[in-house]
Amino acid sequence: MSRSFLPAFAFVLAASTVPLSGHAQSLTQCLLAHNQGLITPACAHLLGLSVQPSQPQTPPDNGGVHLRQTVTYQPLDNVFGQDSILGLKLGMTQADATSALTSYCGKAPQVTNTYLSTTYKGVGVNTQYFPSTLTCQKGQDSLTVRLSIPVMGAVVTKIERSASFPMEASPHYADLQADIASKYGLHLQPMTRYGTPSGTAYAGPDGKVVTTQTGTSAEANEPLTYSTPHEMAYLSVSVSPVGENLSNVSSLRLTLEDLRAEEVMYAELFKQMNGSVDAKLSGSTVKAAL
Repeated sequence: MSRSFLPAFAFVLAASTVPLSGHAQSLTQCLLAHNQGLITPACAHLLGLSVQPSQPQTPPDNGGVHLRQTVTYQPLDNVFGQDSILGLKLGMTQADATSALTSYCGKAPQVTNTYLSTTYKGVGVNTQYFPSTLTCQKGQDSLTVRLSIPVMGAVVTKIERSASFPMEASPHYADLQADIASKYGLHLQPMTRYGTPSGTAYAGPDGKVVTTQTGTSAEANEPLTYSTPHEMAYLSVSVSPVGENLSNVSSLRLTLEDLRAEEVMYAELFKQMNGSVDAKLSGSTVKAAL
């Protein structure tokens, strides 16, 4: 059984995203960023421009709706509110998440700005650009943090970690099994050559946590993958062996997401975007010439 959070009208994540990083970028990336009004110190140096180091890197005004923060993040009162992935927790502010990512990766994370668009009553409407993700990488270990839409401020609603290990220096699966069981309460199956062990813990509407031995993910705003009705949050873990060596781990993937928060913020997002269209239509004084 699946449940859709989407209204009947179309909703898409706009393809135009603007990554910002304090690290070296290619000339093409810098020119693209410059055309959209965004310049990092590294790009400024490459393009021969002058930018004060303290100048805030704010997205340009694209004529879209300025979203207002009208809802507040409500911390989960179950284990998912306490779980963390390398110090990252659901509900953290953007500033705190940036500090945690910088501490682990040894450098500031890349910030990606994006905008959202939809069509309501036949009218297309966009939001302003806003910071949507923070990403950083340490060797073959990468972290991605999704931030809430501005209607809920800028707090963490999803954390993803993907790590790969060299064959000659890979973790023992038995040790990882024990660590995952101890930290997250997930008991992964023995490694076999017919599939990779995975597990998911999710909380229903009553907050009760249920664990399964599948890695099925869920998305509050993607009904095709939303397979567990009324989930509040979930944590999924999956691992892969080192070839035929089932005693060691070649890769690890973890995802922690607050679906309740995403449902709330998307409902408010549509309310504000639709409201902007209604205001324009009701205030229109255009008359067709006959």
